[in-house]
Amino acid sequence: MSEIIILSAAQAQEFCMEVLAQAGVPLGEARICTESLLDASLRGVDSHGVAMLPTYIERIRSGQIVPGRALVIRQEGPATALCDGQQGLGPVLACAAMDLALTKARQCGVGAVNLVDGNYAGALAFYAERPARQGLLGLCAANSTPRVAPQGGREGLHGTNPIAYAVPTLGGEPMVFDAATGHAAARVKQAFEEGRPIAPDIALDREGRPTTDAAAALAGVLLPVGGALGYGLGLLVDLLCGGLAGGPCGRDVPPVTELKQPYGCGFFALVLDPARFGGVACFAERVAFLAESARATPPAAGVDQVRAPGDRARQEQARRRQQGIPFSGQRWQVVLDKLAGLGVEVGRWRG
Repeated sequence: MSEIIILSAAQAQEFCMEVLAQAGVPLGEARICTESLLDASLRGVDSHGVAMLPTYIERIRSGQIVPGRALVIRQEGPATALCDGQQGLGPVLACAAMDLALTKARQCGVGAVNLVDGNYAGALAFYAERPARQGLLGLCAANSTPRVAPQGGREGLHGTNPIAYAVPTLGGEPMVFDAATGHAAARVKQAFEEGRPIAPDIALDREGRPTTDAAAALAGVLLPVGGALGYGLGLLVDLLCGGLAGGPCGRDVPPVTELKQPYGCGFFALVLDPARFGGVACFAERVAFLAESARATPPAAGVDQVRAPGDRARQEQARRRQQGIPFSGQRWQVVLDKLAGLGVEVGRWRG
């Protein structure tokens, strides 16, 4: 299919809520999950957006994700907490962990929360922005199945292990950075579903050779982003999310494809209150200064403009709110067929 399917933000929200309700997800949890998926789609992060719904439903049906389970605090101090997610819905657990870190930061200047026995939470910008919109610095990370090879290796050592931060900006939207330390499996899967090749330097095939074939990449191993940089940061994410909490990290993180067992991935949330440092207004002004300095930098040859972190996503968000969220006809059909195969009624969305 070559046609493009367009869903308005309202339609995408309705679609997500309807599908999650059919899977027995409580209303409040469905709203949080929908918000996280819609946020990713509107930012242009399609690999982590609405098209991920079948993955959530498959894991709920299998029992790997158990809706209705709340975050439980195992150990707590004034500025810290170790929490158990009890295999709950990833976006719900991540929001709860970030909000707990925010509360502690208000009280102590810093809040750090570890979450073990969690689940896939999607794009992390959604969570990092929560404290930033209240004038605080938010940082979070999540570890995952070890599908990324260390620099120079041919077998997985750590996950795609994303890390994100968001900071308030004087007179504007928060500055937001969100990136995986390893090339994203979801984007390779999206390329496979759309029948197109992947870029070079993203993955190795089963024999350890570089490949642009999405199917060969899915059977092989992903590469760290930026070589040694992604490798080092990927291990840091594992240490923050798993090692610090005494939970799974590196090759200990269970395969997410083993749907009959708990995933067991971790999440780490850190919030800092600028009021305990140089001051809220001062920090927001410094962020604005850095962002504007980036935008004022003369672009290199072949580059239209220099952007601050989050600018491109914000521009895409504004465009998609007005024009809708696009899907290739082929991918939309894959999403609907997968949901139908999981027992979800999607007939009215095929029109």
